[in-house]
Amino acid sequence: MTTRVDSWIWAIRLTKTRSAAGAACRGGHVRVNGATAKPAQPVAVGDEVRVRLHGHERVVEVTALISKRVSAPAAAECYIDRSPPPPPREVVASQPRRDRGAGRPTKRERRELDRLRMHGGLLVSLVLVLVVALAGCSDDSDDPAAPTTADAPGKAGSGPFFGACGGVTTEEVTRITRFAGLGNTVNNPSVCEWDGSSDRTGPVASFNWYRGSPIGRERATEQLSRASTKDLDIDGHKGFIASDLGICEIGIAFGADFFEWSVSSGTQALGSDQPPPTTEQICDSTRELARLSIERAS
Repeated sequence: MTTRVDSWIWAIRLTKTRSAAGAACRGGHVRVNGATAKPAQPVAVGDEVRVRLHGHERVVEVTALISKRVSAPAAAECYIDRSPPPPPREVVASQPRRDRGAGRPTKRERRELDRLRMHGGLLVSLVLVLVVALAGCSDDSDDPAAPTTADAPGKAGSGPFFGACGGVTTEEVTRITRFAGLGNTVNNPSVCEWDGSSDRTGPVASFNWYRGSPIGRERATEQLSRASTKDLDIDGHKGFIASDLGICEIGIAFGADFFEWSVSSGTQALGSDQPPPTTEQICDSTRELARLSIERAS
């Protein structure tokens, strides 16, 4: 017996509405056993479901299948919650936030915000916000590399065009990942996915193109859910690399846009007689796919 993933995550109360559950799936924010899930993706007992909502990730294991919304106590009996603990309150309080309607930060403001994140602390945050605000009222700058006129905020979609599936073919994905039997199961302007099994427990590779979405939020989510998250530079383009057992994900920023490649060996590999690929091997493949997307962007 199986149940649609959008029905299930709504039924166990991870989303407030059924339509919100479907939107999360279509936006690439729901994964089943490490693979991006469409709304109609079936789930079965024992599957791992990851749902990203409002900058946080819930990780649950399916223990019972339901498709109708139930009470909170009844919903809690249908899954095992394996979500990472929330960040400490001090970390949340120290994160800089812009006023609603203030628009995207300018380049100079982003430099100041980066310095803030490096130092941390609520007091530093308040002082730096005042510095940025006063700098906007003056033509003088204590940064010799700063421009003499204010830069326009980045616009959504201002990055390059990556082409179909990040400019990478199915044959190249198969060759680079060394995963046999991959087929292109999802192909639209923002998401491409290659699956190596009919039940989505085999190897999976995916390309996601996020337009007008801050890469910092994605990196913070990965840092909470992956064993390792580090800064990354590929051919002068900065981003992050996040990895865990059997999976590696790389995000690369382009102005107001970013793309993310994800490669997973799947749960089949963990139970196979053949030794599964190491995390280092998976990350090497992910890095090569990201490099090709950068090289072929227009």
